[in-house]
Amino acid sequence: MPKSKTPNILFLVLDTHRADRLGCYGYDRGTSPNLDAFAAQATVFENAVSPGQWTIPAHASMFSGEFPTTHGTVQSSDALDARFRTLAEHLKTLGYETVGFCNNPLVGVLNNNLKRGFDLFYNYGGAIPTVPEKKKQGVAKFFHKIWSRYTQLLRKISYPVQNLIAQNDRVFNFILNPLLVPLWAKHAHFKGDAPTSIRDLVEYLEQRPAEQPLFLFLNVMETHLPYYPPEKFITKYAPIVKQNPQARAFINRYNTQALHWLLPMKQPFSPLEYETLSSMYDAEVAYQDEALGQLLTLLDTPHHRENTLVIIVGDHGEMLGEHQIMGHGLGVYQELIHVPLLIRTPGQTHAGRVTQPVSTTHLFHTVLDAAHLETLATTYAPEVDVRSCSLLPLTKGQSNAPANVVSEAFPPEHVINIMQKRTPDLLEEFPSQANHWAVYRQGYKLIEIENHAGELYDLTTDPRETSPLSDPARAGELRHELGSFLEYAAARRPDHLGGSVNLDDEQLRQRLRGLGYLE
Repeated sequence: MPKSKTPNILFLVLDTHRADRLGCYGYDRGTSPNLDAFAAQATVFENAVSPGQWTIPAHASMFSGEFPTTHGTVQSSDALDARFRTLAEHLKTLGYETVGFCNNPLVGVLNNNLKRGFDLFYNYGGAIPTVPEKKKQGVAKFFHKIWSRYTQLLRKISYPVQNLIAQNDRVFNFILNPLLVPLWAKHAHFKGDAPTSIRDLVEYLEQRPAEQPLFLFLNVMETHLPYYPPEKFITKYAPIVKQNPQARAFINRYNTQALHWLLPMKQPFSPLEYETLSSMYDAEVAYQDEALGQLLTLLDTPHHRENTLVIIVGDHGEMLGEHQIMGHGLGVYQELIHVPLLIRTPGQTHAGRVTQPVSTTHLFHTVLDAAHLETLATTYAPEVDVRSCSLLPLTKGQSNAPANVVSEAFPPEHVINIMQKRTPDLLEEFPSQANHWAVYRQGYKLIEIENHAGELYDLTTDPRETSPLSDPARAGELRHELGSFLEYAAARRPDHLGGSVNLDDEQLRQRLRGLGYLE
C-alpha cells in the first residue's frame, strides 16, 4: 500500500510513566508486552528527557516547541500565552483534523490553553467527563438528549470549581484531607478512564472516513497515584499486597494520603513500603499496557502501518522514594525526567535504537516535519528551521543533534505553600523552593540547583545518581552550556522581541546569579 504524502499522526502520552519500567528499556518483570511488541518495530530513544518534571510544563513544551523558561507555563494557575501557537493549531492550519482523548484533568479541564487548536477534545478526567456521543434510536435517543443537556449544565458548574481547586491554596489544601481523597480519586475520575478512552479512540478510527489527514492526541495516566489496579494485576505484579497484611494496610493508607504524594520524605521508605509501592506501580503499568493492546493492534493493520506516524512518549516519570522524594513535583533526577519515547514512521518495520540524549520538546518539531512544515515563523522570536530540530532523521539513522537537552523544574507554588505551613524544616533540607535544572552531554549529567552546590553524575556507571563526581572542569563545561541555554530560552520569550537578552529582567538575573554567572 503506498504511503500517504501527509501522514496521519497519533501522539500518545503515557502520563507519569518511568522509562525503566518497560521491557524495551531493560525491565525484566514482563509489565509491557504490548508496548514492547510495538517497540520491536519502532525506534526506541534510550535517553529521552522531559523538559519539565510534571504535567503542565511538559505538555506545554511538547505542544509549543519551547522550553519552560520560554513559554512560562509552569504552575497550575498559568495559561499558555496565545503567541505560542500549539501543535494542534499548526496542524489545523496545514489541513489536519485535530482530535484529543484525554484522561488528565490538568490538560483536559483547566483553563490553561493546552486544548487550543483541537476540533474535538474529549475529556475523561474530572467530575463530569466529556465523551463521544453514541448513536441512539427512538426513546433512547430522547432520554440521551435530556441527559446530554443535564451533563452540559453540570459541566458548566463543575469546571470553574475544578479550576478553583488548582488555583486556590486553601481549597487545594482542603481536598487533601484523607477522608476526601477517595471521593475525588475514584468518583471524580481523577485518573480518567483509560480503557474507555482507548476503546472510544479505536472506534473513532474505525468509523472515520479517511479523507482528511488526522492528528490524534491521547493521554492515559493509570500509573499516577493512587494505585487501584484490577485484582489480577495485583496478584501477578504485587503479590506482597495479597500475602502481607502490613503491605496491604500500608498501600490502603497511602492511597488516601495525597499530601505525601507531593512532599519530600522526612524518613526513607522501609524495604517493605518501597516494595509495596514499586510493585503496585508495576501493576498499573501492566494494566495500562493491556488496555493499550486494542489500539496497538489496530495500528498494526496495513492501512495504519503505512499511513500513520506513531509517537509514544512519557510526559514525565515518577519518584517512588528515591532520594527521599515521592511523586513528580520536585527535582530533576532520572526517575522523574528520563521518559520512554518510541517513534514509528509510516511503513517502518525494523527496530532502531537512538542512544544520544534528546528532549521531548522537539517532538513538536518532529510532528511538523512529518507534516512538511519547513520553517516555523513566530511573532516573538527568530524563525526556526523545523528539520534541524526534528527527531525524524534520527529514526532513519541519519545524524541530527537538536540542541539543548535540558530539563527545568520550577517547584509548584501550592506544594511550597503547603510545606511552609506544615513542614518548613524540609524546605532547606531538600532545597524545595529552588529551581532545579539538568543538562546532559556525552553520558554525563549536571544537576544545578539555584543558590546551592550542583551535582555531576556519570550516568553510564551511576544511572541511579547515587555518587556525585568531583570533576570541576567537566562540571564547568556543563554549567556554561546551561547558562547559554538559559540566555537562549529567555531570549525567545515574547517579552524579549528580537531575540536580545534583557539582563534588566530581574527573574533572569536571579537565575543566572544563582548559577554563578552574575555577581
